Amino acid sequence: MASSNNAGKFFAELPYWLHRLFAVLALVLLSTCQSTPQPTQDKGSPKMQAHYVEIVSNNVEQQCKVLEEVHGLSFGPMVQDLGNAKVAKTADGSLIGVRAPLAETEQPIVRVYFAVTDITEAVKTAETAGAEIAYPPTKQGETGTWAIYILDEIQYGLWQR
Repeated sequence: MASSNNAGKFFAELPYWLHRLFAVLALVLLSTCQSTPQPTQDKGSPKMQAHYVEIVSNNVEQQCKVLEEVHGLSFGPMVQDLGNAKVAKTADGSLIGVRAPLAETEQPIVRVYFAVTDITEAVKTAETAGAEIAYPPTKQGETGTWAIYILDEIQYGLWQR
């Protein structure tokens, strides 16, 4: 207890400005020790990444031309496994595909397919959360396996490479 009293006496005899300095230093130290909240991550996955952006359009050539001019993309020949889409690769490795509707009933749309490590589990999770499964996991040639779910009239794609 004596050392505690000595410390109290020491601080009591310090000038007023030094008390304020200690208070500021304590606040600075406390603020740097607090952890920053981290964004929620999907079951061990480091980030959500778009693998494929599918653009269904009645005018494929015009869409490709504008995307090339505005965004500097370069579209290759049609890829049969992707519904005859013309495909460009972005700097981060994502793919942009532009294709015509595959049926009379298919409407123009932009649909993002997010990369997943286990498409069966991802589809099951989406369905449990209330999404309607529009297309179950479907192997698409050499490009991977994809699925589509709908939630609140918005279509989402999943893609497992």
